[in-house]
Amino acid sequence: MKINDYVTPFIQKYEATPDYYEAYFQQSPAAFDFYFQFHCKNKEEKLRYALQQHPNKLGDLNFVKDRIVTNLDEITTNYEKMFDITFTEAVHIFIGLGGSNAYTTHAMNPEVAFCVERMPTLESGIRTLIAHEFGHAVHHILTLQNGVEIGQIDWNSPYTWLIQEGMATYLSTQVVEVELDVYFAFKRDEAWLNYAHANIASIISSFQQDLEQLSTQEIFKEWFSINGGEHFGYTRLAYYIGYEVVRSVVEQIGFEDTLLLWLQPNFKEQIADFLNEWAF
Repeated sequence: MKINDYVTPFIQKYEATPDYYEAYFQQSPAAFDFYFQFHCKNKEEKLRYALQQHPNKLGDLNFVKDRIVTNLDEITTNYEKMFDITFTEAVHIFIGLGGSNAYTTHAMNPEVAFCVERMPTLESGIRTLIAHEFGHAVHHILTLQNGVEIGQIDWNSPYTWLIQEGMATYLSTQVVEVELDVYFAFKRDEAWLNYAHANIASIISSFQQDLEQLSTQEIFKEWFSINGGEHFGYTRLAYYIGYEVVRSVVEQIGFEDTLLLWLQPNFKEQIADFLNEWAF
């Protein structure tokens, strides 16, 4: 597993100019091509904002990078020992323009990226986000070991996103120990967790209605994105739905079968049935 630190050279020669940023992005296509295609839209607008914000945050950005590097080995080693796997692909740590905070690439043995300007600054949040992203990698790698190719999974289905985020959240609880709300918010946010727990039935009912009425893009924004949350005033509530689904399925059929649930021909119907148990 190679760690690519794009933060240090960015800070060492920093200039608050559009040309400097563009040269930085062009020098590292392995990191930024995928980032701007899938995880950071409206590049020009975000660049203008970054030029205002970054000059006063370089110390914080470097601190977050250092904490990622410090915690990576422990968390990935715990996963590798737990599941007898090896992480072989690159880890990219960079300063972006305020898109996603972290992500895995679209591969069954994925690369992992951390965008420090959107990362939490608290140690517990950093550790949990690392565990979450490598939880995705664990899910993908173990699926690959069962002979599944990337084209066999419906990556554009909200049911797939639900099981992905639920499994990554569930796995993160196995390797880092933090308060429950941190697993979802990557910071303390008891109000978010309490609301999701108290209103799970109505939240799921609304999610089911959107599955029938909205496009997948609209569903992603409302339920999975930090830019959504119009229905209830809280973003990314699908993460809580997914976690509760995974936790319940693990109790019923065991972890290994839950891990591979998304390979079943009737996978979507099974998830819909679990949602119906909670909805009203």
